[in-house]
Amino acid sequence: MLERRNRRQRFLIVVLVLVCILLVTVYSRESENGFLHRLQRFSMDVISPLQKGMSKVLSPVRNGIGFLVDLGRARGERDRLKEEVRQLEQRVHELEDMRRENETLRSMLAVKEAYPELEFLVVEVIGASPDAWEQTIIIGAGYDDGLEEYMAVLSEDGSLVGRIITCTAQSSVVQLITDEKSAVGARLQRNAEMGILRGEGGGAVHLELLNLEADVRTGDVVVTSGMGGTCPAGIPIGTVTEIGEKKADLSVGIVIQPRASMTRLDRVMVVVSPKPTKAPGVAEGGSGI
Repeated sequence: MLERRNRRQRFLIVVLVLVCILLVTVYSRESENGFLHRLQRFSMDVISPLQKGMSKVLSPVRNGIGFLVDLGRARGERDRLKEEVRQLEQRVHELEDMRRENETLRSMLAVKEAYPELEFLVVEVIGASPDAWEQTIIIGAGYDDGLEEYMAVLSEDGSLVGRIITCTAQSSVVQLITDEKSAVGARLQRNAEMGILRGEGGGAVHLELLNLEADVRTGDVVVTSGMGGTCPAGIPIGTVTEIGEKKADLSVGIVIQPRASMTRLDRVMVVVSPKPTKAPGVAEGGSGI
């Protein structure tokens, strides 16, 4: 049964091949007006309108499919570009961090070269006092790292930030010069007039000169005097920005703009050598000089 069916199929294939060869032969030999040529033109005339109609009907479908395909490609391209932009932005941030890190290291190196007689320990700032009435920061080093109370603390550019007032094994509390309890020995760089720098809280400091008739001008640079034995002399503090009138006690209000930015301290430099010779002496209204 199966073999008979296979024979029949082979016979039909042979017949169809012979017929096709015959038609091709006749078509190629007959004239333009031959039967097969006329049949071809007739079939084209019949089918062409149908093809045009189907083309009009299917055109919106084709366009819709093309739109969806293009939309998918556009979304894929958009996602790819967004990812590239994200990676580029991340790279820019990394490069910016590296640039700031480079500038910080250069600045610290310059400070060390400017004070060859001092030994510094670079420490990260790990916190700040939540109390609005207390101007302090917390650094990530303590007794285990060789730190002691009353050591002077500088900013990355070598400006005075404050001094350590509390030490633990692995962290320390630094009292900023803007704290109301802070008092630091200072002098005018231009004429060496001595005084005491006191914090006022909220980021402000003022200078009380020992000589009430001293020549002080706006723009004068204020540096540490070294009095008290806790802070090396000659460390930049800030600049005179305002000179008030003499008060009833004959004192003059001299406002100082600190050179260090107390609200942007990421790292500080602690002066570990020479060590403080003694605790700061108690001054009126302050914690010492």
